Amino acid sequence: MQTISSSSDSFAEQRPSFILNTLFLIGIMALYPLIGALMFYFVNSFQNETISLSHLEGSTMLPLMRLLQVFGQILVLAVPVLLLAGWHTGSKNPFSRRSLAFLGLGMRADLGKIILAVCGIFLLQPILHTITELQDLYVWPAFGAAGSALVHQREMMESFIKALALVRTLPELFFVVFVFAFTPAVCEELFFRGYIQQNYVRSISPLRAVLLTGLVFAFFHMNAANFLPLALLGWYIGYVYSATSSLLVPFIVHFANNFVALLILHITENGNQVKSLVSGTVVHTFWWWLVVGVTLFLFIMVIRRLSVTSSIYSEMIAKKL
Repeated sequence: MQTISSSSDSFAEQRPSFILNTLFLIGIMALYPLIGALMFYFVNSFQNETISLSHLEGSTMLPLMRLLQVFGQILVLAVPVLLLAGWHTGSKNPFSRRSLAFLGLGMRADLGKIILAVCGIFLLQPILHTITELQDLYVWPAFGAAGSALVHQREMMESFIKALALVRTLPELFFVVFVFAFTPAVCEELFFRGYIQQNYVRSISPLRAVLLTGLVFAFFHMNAANFLPLALLGWYIGYVYSATSSLLVPFIVHFANNFVALLILHITENGNQVKSLVSGTVVHTFWWWLVVGVTLFLFIMVIRRLSVTSSIYSEMIAKKL
């Protein structure tokens, strides 16, 4: 995997590869919500009372719904990628060393890079929260009914996820972390960074591959009101993959992001003071902008450091070759 730079290759020569990968991407993104709808219909067909997407809390079908979340991601995202990796490498075994290396799983991850990348995702959170609040305050109201519909759609999705993700026992906590933090981190990174971005780099410049994959990552989550924060998150994870050449690092970064989101959800639902702080409008306070300024500065430092360590590592590999 190359670091982000300009490409001198002629795009015309790589256009067939670019088109094929894009068609595959469109097919998977169309299939994913269809599979989800079919699984939801399957669950509803085996009980007397239909489950409402916004009123799942307390339902006896929650464990099954969570398992279906896992099954859907593995079936639609991970399995096709592993099979295609074997096809690309000519290996009949999708878990062969060549196939895994094709997806970026053959490179060892440097501990220092992992720590830097995880620090970066934490430093990005205040920025993402600020963008979300500013959109809610100034952007979506300007769109009138359309803006309100986007916000309502996001709230419905958040209500659905909250009902599935809230826990009451320690075993349930581990199960929820597996469903909403570990499984999406593995399956989505295999799909977006391991396969899509990896193949786009072969057709267009690494920078354009990161930007395009990040946009697709945001679109995939079908949350128009959060499109920009999701795109920024996708761009950062894509940059991390480009800078480290190891898919393990995006796995860990994605898991850390999801785990912290689950932790915040649990804390806000069980602590009134924290809940009022997180749900309040913090962008009108001076201290919040101070936090954003400091975290933005540190985030830029992380990006620069990752870039430097990536360049040094690439030079060492070139000398060995």
